[in-house]
Parts: sequence; C-alpha cells; structure tokens
Amino acid sequence: MMAAAAGAIADACNGLVVLDYRAPLPLFAAVAVALSVLSTVLVPDTALMRLAQPALRLTSPQATAREQLFRDVLAPSADARGHDVESGIDTVQFQRLQVRDYRLSEGDTLSGIASRNGLRIDTLASFNRITDARRIRAGNTLQIPNRDGLLHTVGRGESLSSIASRYGTTVNALLDANDLSSATITAGQALFVPDARMSHTDLQRVLGRLFIYPSNGRLTSGYGMRNDPFTGIRRFHNGIDLAAAVGTPVTAAMAGRVVHVENQPGNYGRFVILRHEGGYQTLYAHLDSYTVRPGQLVSQGQHIGVMGNTGRSTGPHLHFSIIKNGSFVDPMRYLR
Repeated sequence: MMAAAAGAIADACNGLVVLDYRAPLPLFAAVAVALSVLSTVLVPDTALMRLAQPALRLTSPQATAREQLFRDVLAPSADARGHDVESGIDTVQFQRLQVRDYRLSEGDTLSGIASRNGLRIDTLASFNRITDARRIRAGNTLQIPNRDGLLHTVGRGESLSSIASRYGTTVNALLDANDLSSATITAGQALFVPDARMSHTDLQRVLGRLFIYPSNGRLTSGYGMRNDPFTGIRRFHNGIDLAAAVGTPVTAAMAGRVVHVENQPGNYGRFVILRHEGGYQTLYAHLDSYTVRPGQLVSQGQHIGVMGNTGRSTGPHLHFSIIKNGSFVDPMRYLR
C-alpha cells in the first residue's frame, strides 16, 4: 500500500495524477494533502508567492490626479507674484520693502521709469515726494522701491490700525513692509503702505494735467502780494489776471459743478464759481456775461462765459483763482 502511495505522489510531481481505485480511502486523503503542500511550494504563481514578493505599483491617470490633489492640499502652491492660491493671501504685501537709487538721464520720464520697473506712476511720485512730474531733471536721483504702494506721513493721533483702515490694508502688512518690531509709531514718521493708490485728482496734479488755462490772454498780474492798482497799497492778490479783449471766451479749467453765479459791482463784477473733485474750486471773475447756472455740470474746456470789465477792474481781463480745501493757492502750480 505504501509503494502504491509513493508511486501516486511521484506521478503527481511529474504533473500526472494516477488514481488507483484499489487503494483504500485513507491513501487518497494522504495523496490530496501532499499535492496541496507541494503545489504551494513548487508552483511560483501562488498566493504564498504573491504575499512574499512586493506588490507591483499600478498607476492610472485617475490615480495620479488623486495623488496630486492630495499633495496640493498638504502644500498649497503659489503663483508667480507670491499669491497663496489655496488661501487667496497676497504674500507680496508681507515682504520687506527694498529700495535702490536711480540717476535720471536725458529723456527719462516718470511714466517710462515706472514702466521699466514694473511699478505704477503714483508709487514713484509718492515715494520720491514728487508734486510736479514736469520738474524732474536729468541728474536727479530717484529711489525705486521693489513694490507698489504709497508713503504716508503719520499724523497726530494716528495709529497703525487707523492707517491700515484708511488704505484698506492690515496692521501686519504695515509691520512687515516697514520692518517694525512693534505697533508704536510717532507723528511725522514715514510709513510705506503696500499697494495703496493715489486719488485720480492727486495723480493728475502730479502729472500736470489737473487744470487747463481758462482763457487766452496776457498774464498781467500773478498770485501773491502786489500794489493795489487803485490805492497803491500792498495787498494780497488771490489769483492771476489774464488780459484780452472783451468777449474773449472763458472755459472751465476742470470738469466740475457750478455752485455760484453772482454780480458784485464793487468787487468781482459778474463771476462764476465751480466745484471740482479733491476739494478744489475755481473762480472766474470780471466776466462780461456767463452762460451757466447753479447746479449745472460742466466738462473741462466747456464754455462758461466771456471776458469782460465788470466790477472793480482797470480794464478787460479775467481774474482766475484756485481754492484748495477752502484756501487760495497759486494757480500757476496747477495750470498746464
């Protein structure tokens, strides 16, 4: 019986199982167990071999996309300007300010310098305290910051919080941009406010585009102290006088709204006052007549009247004044 079992096992190992129906049932059981053990050891493609060998890494486009998404969640990416894509935070605002000097050459303009350095014109104007871009000259040195923003001079009673609120930024952005170790600031201190913008009116003033001449005529008197033409006494003249013939057109020096028209025989004669953006007003006096009414909107260059010799006047001319926040200023600083 043992010989028969051995023969059956040997044939099984050669890939052929011969069943001897004359062998007893226990023999068949022994053969079955032996075949199971031998197949596990000898045949390579088995469950045991799959457990013993490292599993193959199968990838698919879907699996790769899922893994990339998982990595993005763990480590949010940033765009070229430093914006945190996942959180929406502009990290550039929190970078420390860096500045370099640039010496102006012939032909340089504020707009050209700003463009070459990837900055806005109002950034350069503010950072270099430029009030009139027409007055920059070759040989002057400009400071070029590494980012856009405005310089702000701290006023009495101001705090970092109030300044941040005024410009729509954060206290942390101000601390980082100015390399401040605390929120303590003092009146007169200069702070850089990241990404802040000038008002349209202030920028136009810097560029010399704020006001146009209201009329053609010869400049006969400037702004400031002068001898009164009637009494000879030194008095303050709050505007400029442009002399021409009666009937010479007078136009709005800047877009605005008519706020007052009047006739003062003993002073300005017939005159018009316009209100403009940025706290400005303009006065047009000694008119022969005016063609506008209170409340009317006018555009820059629009006809508002004609030159005359009304009121306290020594001859046909236009008296023109500019008022800024309630105070007379020199019109020649604003006209182009």
